[in-house]
Amino acid sequence: MLNEPLIDKSNLPFVMANMAIDDGSPLPIYEQICRTVRTAISNGDLPRGTQLPTTRDLAEVLKVGRNTVVTAYLRLSAEGFVVTNRRRGTRVSEDWTQFSLSTSGIRLEDDGATIGHVREQPIHRAAAAPVTISYRARELLDEHASTERFGRSVSLHSPDPSLYPRNPLSRLLAEEFCRPPGTDFDRGAHRFQSAVAQLLRQMRGVVCEPEQIIPVVGIESAVDLVSRVLLDPGHCVYFEDPGHEFVLQNLTASGAQIIPIPSDGKGADISRVYGPPARLIYVSPSVGFPFGQQMSEDRRLALLDAARGWNSIVFENDSHWELSYAGCRLRALQGRSDQTPVVYFAALSSTLGPHIRIGYLVVPPDLVKAFNEMAQRMACVPDCFVLGALATFIESSEYAVHTRKLRTIYSQRVKALSGAMRSRLSGITVLEPDGGLNLTALLDDDLDEQTICDAANSRGVAAAALSQFYCERRGFKPPQGLVLGLGNLPDRTIDSTVDRLQNILRDGRRAIS
Repeated sequence: MLNEPLIDKSNLPFVMANMAIDDGSPLPIYEQICRTVRTAISNGDLPRGTQLPTTRDLAEVLKVGRNTVVTAYLRLSAEGFVVTNRRRGTRVSEDWTQFSLSTSGIRLEDDGATIGHVREQPIHRAAAAPVTISYRARELLDEHASTERFGRSVSLHSPDPSLYPRNPLSRLLAEEFCRPPGTDFDRGAHRFQSAVAQLLRQMRGVVCEPEQIIPVVGIESAVDLVSRVLLDPGHCVYFEDPGHEFVLQNLTASGAQIIPIPSDGKGADISRVYGPPARLIYVSPSVGFPFGQQMSEDRRLALLDAARGWNSIVFENDSHWELSYAGCRLRALQGRSDQTPVVYFAALSSTLGPHIRIGYLVVPPDLVKAFNEMAQRMACVPDCFVLGALATFIESSEYAVHTRKLRTIYSQRVKALSGAMRSRLSGITVLEPDGGLNLTALLDDDLDEQTICDAANSRGVAAAALSQFYCERRGFKPPQGLVLGLGNLPDRTIDSTVDRLQNILRDGRRAIS
């Protein structure tokens, strides 16, 4: 048989020749080898001075990689169970009991008359009760959602890695990292706050002072921070529907009651909500997800009026405002609301890449102290040297030039992809976005959404089922569609991607018929 080992097991110690590896065990293979050898040595099955097989021979017998056995031998040698000599190989240590602890007990030194003798006392451990995770953790982890599906939705937001500003940003990061620490340890954070406040005042009409900027590590940290400061269990939260899964999960885990705000091509429509007054209203008025639409002016005014009447707080997610490439760019809600408190969020990962996991909140002045203290306790504040490098990048013209370049590239990519899909694909309705990194296509009734989505991902097309981003509403059936990511879709691959989608749709119709 070709799979039989070439080593004669009769030449190996019995324990080593009959060692069993459990592939289903949570323990690494090298640790399983270590445990078997430790037990055999302590029980006397491998006496002192016993020659152990070479790493190559044992790896062949166990059908594992040689490096795994090397790691196990190194571990046993460090613990004093074995000694390794280049000429004599690996042997059980002659005085292993003086250096190591047995797996079955603790050795205690006798008195001076019997110095060196070791007496073992067994340890009796009660069976450990299973440890359960908290209710909040179960909500956040969402036991009913598959890891694969979550991975797909995350990949939709990744920008084009070829467009990262590697050279200027890496230079700035290196300079800040090597800067000697001074008396002002928060210098980078203060500079970041000033740079962002100036940027938002000029580009988004946000009215704020630098101290109102709270740096955070991405949207997840921002939502968690807002939930901890502003929400109690039982509070009512109005959530733009459809929307980001991970935002909805974080808000749900806070114990809040979620009521969806129906959204369409004009953004979230607050007039279609029926429920108790909201404590928090979550919307993405600049670039909504997944349609990439901009909220119309009349709906913005209606939302602010409703929030003012309910004494609600608005959470404005403006994370893709730099990637708005169609229509007029309306002023942020935060800058046009005098009496309605607005917590504003934006991030830099969509323009600088996911490795720059930096976002920021703009909070009302009377909430600055609470947000700052809670952010410090949660340890969700980014490193000051990273903030300092980003501050320099924003203060210079490099960030403005970079975002302008991105808008041009992504705008052309959206037009090329949507045009190719409309001309070559049947059975879908392409919804061209106003901004963002996604494009949504509605599917005809003769196509199964999940089948098409699974086939697209298996063939290298970043796609997610549209229906998964909707809240559950009684009597409402979410539309079927695909949400396609643009970041990992270079221009040269658009034709081949559309070809693959064409074959996928054709195969999907055949499967149904």
